[in-house]
Amino acid sequence: MNLKNTLKIITDDWFIKILCLIIAILLYSTYQSISIDTKNFSIPLTVYSDRNLVPANTIEKSVQISVKTSPDNASILQQSDFKAYLDLDQYSLHGKYEVPVRIELPPKVQVMEPLEINVKPKKIPVMIEEKISRMIPVEVLFTGEPADGFEVIGSTIQPQEIKISGPVSVINAFQDSITVTIGLTDKERPFNQNISINPLIKNPLIKVEEPSVVYSSVNIVPRQISRTFQNVQVHFVSANPFFTIKQETPLSIVVTGNQNYLSAYSLSQYAIQVDCSEIDTTGTYTLPYTIHLPNELTFVSASAEEITISVDTAPIEIP
Repeated sequence: MNLKNTLKIITDDWFIKILCLIIAILLYSTYQSISIDTKNFSIPLTVYSDRNLVPANTIEKSVQISVKTSPDNASILQQSDFKAYLDLDQYSLHGKYEVPVRIELPPKVQVMEPLEINVKPKKIPVMIEEKISRMIPVEVLFTGEPADGFEVIGSTIQPQEIKISGPVSVINAFQDSITVTIGLTDKERPFNQNISINPLIKNPLIKVEEPSVVYSSVNIVPRQISRTFQNVQVHFVSANPFFTIKQETPLSIVVTGNQNYLSAYSLSQYAIQVDCSEIDTTGTYTLPYTIHLPNELTFVSASAEEITISVDTAPIEIP
């Protein structure tokens, strides 16, 4: 077949041949669109940095990927099949970089055909700085008040410093201390509390090194108060019924005890006692006294160490 015949075959009915080609292309495109599914996933983004360089800016927590494959393949794909990460170990100097997002695929996905994966964004701007550490003091802030009649007499916190690490600019600009809050409202007894430090540091670029929990101990006890009882009347023990005894020495005493108990306490008539068993005649006597208080109270002091009394003959009642 010569060239002339070949050209004749090509050019004969050229319109029909072009039309058939267009139809074939359309059919192929339609088949392709029908036989390929698109599946979208939001993938957590991991930052790998084993060197002494770390991100100094906030980085997206996830990226979006679009996967195009056959319907059968698409039906078995899951979010967990994909891992997205930034590899900062490829950089050795601090600075700002456009770091590409890398996608790691398991073997079952690698062998899929057809397969097209698109990630958005493809690159992420990252400011990389030197990683440093710093010790930060821990301070305690009490809120509220213990129950009425109780008070805090001491508290401890361990450790008193915690270690944080992160990019040099962020760590150097961080506050001078970390304050932990301990509530006292309506507390009536000692208590312990574990406080996590991580929630107290709002900057995600700062990492709390071990230990990340501080242990606090607060000692709450009943509040102790003093109370003075004035003009205390002495009780005369074993007094001869044929005598009348009169207290000549005014007496006041000071006692201490728990606020709630002592505030409501009324001094018993038998609290201060003088033994009169040895008195056998009228006259004036100066005698020691004894103090009888509940176990909840403690005697502190008195206005006199002894009590002077006068003894007279009791009047005779005539029937």
